[in-house]
Amino acid sequence: MSEKTWERNTTSLVAHAHQRKEEKRKRVDEAIACLLRDQQTINFNAVAKAAGVSKTYLYCQLQLRDRIETLRQQEREQTVRERVARPTGKTNAAKDLVILAKERRIKELEEENRKLKHQLNVALGKAYDQL
Repeated sequence: MSEKTWERNTTSLVAHAHQRKEEKRKRVDEAIACLLRDQQTINFNAVAKAAGVSKTYLYCQLQLRDRIETLRQQEREQTVRERVARPTGKTNAAKDLVILAKERRIKELEEENRKLKHQLNVALGKAYDQL
């Protein structure tokens, strides 16, 4: 028996797979650009949702993963810089109000402490009398 071996023509399959891969990468790039333009948070969830791809895909593609992690880190650093540069926002009146509230609380605690010391002295006196 003679066997015929057929050469498989997979060039179209390979070309289609390559095209799909490029389209996914392009969608991710466009999604990142859109998120940056709209000043939205950059993270794997947001990019995956905007691009219509899975988070697994983003984690497996090292270039995309590095890019998202870098953008996410830059965003965190920017947030920290803004918080440091921004004053606390409390006015003198607000600070005075806080001080008054704390002074009132201190007076209440001092009065409670004085009463407890008096009760302790009374209890010690009664205990001494019972000896």
